[in-house]
Amino acid sequence: MLFSLAELDASFIDRVIILAGQMEGEPLPNGRGPFRIIVPDEKKPARCIFEVTNLIVRFAKD
Repeated sequence: MLFSLAELDASFIDRVIILAGQMEGEPLPNGRGPFRIIVPDEKKPARCIFEVTNLIVRFAKD
């Protein structure tokens, strides 16, 4: 899954992308965790991802 800086930077957009480790105060159930990415307000939930175990942040050099 790939996100551009404009999709994550509050100076570009008001939406918040969520990395969740709990639901209703409890750890995510088996098959859904340990983490989940939630992208609110998209017409299709294609970028809502279950079972996230790694997150890599890369910055492109000019």
